[in-house]
Amino acid sequence: MGDFDGQVALVTGASAGVGRATAAALAREGAAVALLARGAGPLEAVAEEIRAAGGRALPIVADVTDERAVEGAVGRAAAELGGLDILIANVGTNRGGPVERLALDDWNLVLATNLTGVFLPVRAALPHLKARGRGQIVAVSSGAGRTGYANLAAYCASKFGLNGFMAALAAEVKDDGVRCGVILPGSILTEFGGRAVEEKRAGGGKYLLPEDVAASILHQLRQPAHAWVQELHLWPF
Repeated sequence: MGDFDGQVALVTGASAGVGRATAAALAREGAAVALLARGAGPLEAVAEEIRAAGGRALPIVADVTDERAVEGAVGRAAAELGGLDILIANVGTNRGGPVERLALDDWNLVLATNLTGVFLPVRAALPHLKARGRGQIVAVSSGAGRTGYANLAAYCASKFGLNGFMAALAAEVKDDGVRCGVILPGSILTEFGGRAVEEKRAGGGKYLLPEDVAASILHQLRQPAHAWVQELHLWPF
């Protein structure tokens, strides 16, 4: 018996990195998992891995910045998997550089992906979560949502904004039985940021693994009904 038997989870950014690891971890614990990402091939590969291990997975191609696509994807997940209990909002991107040379298109892309790309899935998921009389939402933020870093102004702004959005959301929906939290990880050993995993390893820095972040997300989700992890900070040691 898994901790999430009979529950349905939707994970955005599920084709790689933290999203992939979290979807796999939820499936191992018994959840039926809807997988959202833009790339059909990588998404289907994750679904096949979950199915091969005996889990249930539904891959859905959608861009989290597209309102209609998100509404359709969330509705399909709930219809085909039998409702919705958990949303993991994990999509993120970055465009760096000094503010004085940061293109408006790059600024807009980062905020659209990292902030609107959480707002739209959350808004679409809430009626399904409320219908259960319970529900959980965990958004993947960053240490850059609490500390400003040079040449990461757009990314920091999006993650600071994400933390504020999730805090306001938590206050709105607590009486509906929906718990909302964020996880703020440090550097993770993925290709995020445009650097290959091998390059990061060779650089000698300290990194979390995607599976470390996934385990901490599940820790948040496992809390008893009377407990709530509002923020969880996870750093490489």
